[in-house]
Amino acid sequence: MLKIKGPLILDNINVITEDFMTLVENARLEDDEIENVCINGICLSNEDISSITFSQVEFKNCEFIDCIFEKSSFSNVIFEKCDFSNSNFDNSYFSCCEIISSKWMGANLANSSIKNFIVDESNFNFAILDKTNLRYIRFSNTTLNNANISESVLKDVEFEEVEFINANFFKTALKGIDFTKSQIGGISMSNNFSELKGAIVNSIQASDLAKLLGVIISI
Repeated sequence: MLKIKGPLILDNINVITEDFMTLVENARLEDDEIENVCINGICLSNEDISSITFSQVEFKNCEFIDCIFEKSSFSNVIFEKCDFSNSNFDNSYFSCCEIISSKWMGANLANSSIKNFIVDESNFNFAILDKTNLRYIRFSNTTLNNANISESVLKDVEFEEVEFINANFFKTALKGIDFTKSQIGGISMSNNFSELKGAIVNSIQASDLAKLLGVIISI
């Protein structure tokens, strides 16, 4: 199993259950980061939380729907039982983060740098990870159906029990990526399917992919 650095969270951190946007505005005014806090039960929509640095932070039982997190930084952060559906994380940075039992449906993480990142039992359907650099990543028991992962870099990535139904891998090299424990039906690529070179698939997946190439396998 791939060794991935998980988040390091301090003990006895302060719990924030209200006035989250005041915390954000103070961080902006003081050019400071939000650190060593547990943000619990915050529910917001259409808020601008862009260009904020979060360090050693826990998000628990939160909803941030259609919020803007562009150009933000997340280091040693846990997202547990949260909903970030349709929020915008374009051009952001994630390091040593973990997402547990959360919903990121339609979230935009394009142009981001993501490393040492663990996702388990979460929903990333329709998520956008175009032109994203993903290194030392593990997705398990998670759905990325209809997700866009085009022109991205995948290095030292593990997928286990992940659904990629109708996902788009246009111009994303899949060499060395093991899909044998996942579902990849209906994925999209370039016309010559060059993205598949070196990908690891099982016999059933190979048969389905052969159909994309116009190959008929006789049994």
